[in-house]
Amino acid sequence: MTKPLDVYQIPRTLRPALKAKHLKQFDREFLRASGAEPHMAVLEIGCGTGIFLRYLGKRNFTRVTAVESDAGLAPVLDDITGAQIRFEDGAAFLDGTAEASFDRVALFDVAEHIAIDDLLPLMRALHRVLKPGGRIVMRVPNCSSPWGMKAFFGSFDHVTAFTPERMEELAVATGFTLLRVFGADTGGGLRKLAQNALHWLLDHCLVYRPDYWEVCLIGIFEKPARP
Repeated sequence: MTKPLDVYQIPRTLRPALKAKHLKQFDREFLRASGAEPHMAVLEIGCGTGIFLRYLGKRNFTRVTAVESDAGLAPVLDDITGAQIRFEDGAAFLDGTAEASFDRVALFDVAEHIAIDDLLPLMRALHRVLKPGGRIVMRVPNCSSPWGMKAFFGSFDHVTAFTPERMEELAVATGFTLLRVFGADTGGGLRKLAQNALHWLLDHCLVYRPDYWEVCLIGIFEKPARP
């Protein structure tokens, strides 16, 4: 599971600060959306600079494992406690992981970086390590929206495009049930009100329009409780 092109230059000493907006965001996109509880075992694939891991610590999750292929990020993550961080390829990590090990898996801004030929076996491997009834939370650019298309095509590193329909196809192909898809909430204040008004107007003017205008989509994938 490798990226075809790495275009990022992340400062190796810059630790992100967990802010109130992040708590609100992950409460909506992860905690409430997936029904996660602090006693659950959580796996994050592609933890990056660790903002989600810091969120989990703030919400008292203690059974946390993170996998990051870029070992150069180690200095950014060395302050995180309460989580086991593994610097290795995600597919290799999953190959050595026992079945039914996790309750929840987070893939935030990761799946779009993985070619579909690698993403399908990754999802099947995640299906194996999830407990029955376990769930994946996936956030990706919304390629059914013009705003999401701008985000997706802003980098050569984005190789797999997602729409709600493609999320459903991915779930069916890998043994999951797609419980829910929704747009990621961003921004606030007058600008957000103006944006919502524009979307309302476009919804009533266009014959063909997206189901979600938001830049990113959140998909909740569930492993069936019974085969």
